[in-house]
Amino acid sequence: MRKLNTEKYRKLLAEERDRIHREMQSIEEGLSYSETVSDQSELADYDQHPADAGTDTFEKEKDVSVLNSWRDTIGRIDEALDKLERGTYGQCDRCGREISEARLNAMPHAIYCMECQAIIEEG
Repeated sequence: MRKLNTEKYRKLLAEERDRIHREMQSIEEGLSYSETVSDQSELADYDQHPADAGTDTFEKEKDVSVLNSWRDTIGRIDEALDKLERGTYGQCDRCGREISEARLNAMPHAIYCMECQAIIEEG
């Protein structure tokens, strides 16, 4: 089995987790602000066109969807950090083969090799 630079990947994973946390915080603050503003202006709804209200709802749902996706990514990052500690980082969870360094460099939290990822995506 190959020897990976675990410190390099630990640093990449930590940096990605921190970046995602900052992005999530920004979205959460925006959602909180928009909810506060909408709670304070019940009468403003009478002046608002229904399409504008639909757009607002769509944007909030999109932000919630992005937050959920990032929460999943944070979970995969934490799992990858655990795998680093256990010494199993870089092994495919499906077939057990090594995940290529090119894939790990592009997506340090990858848990599947390219072949298994393609199979999973085909469904």
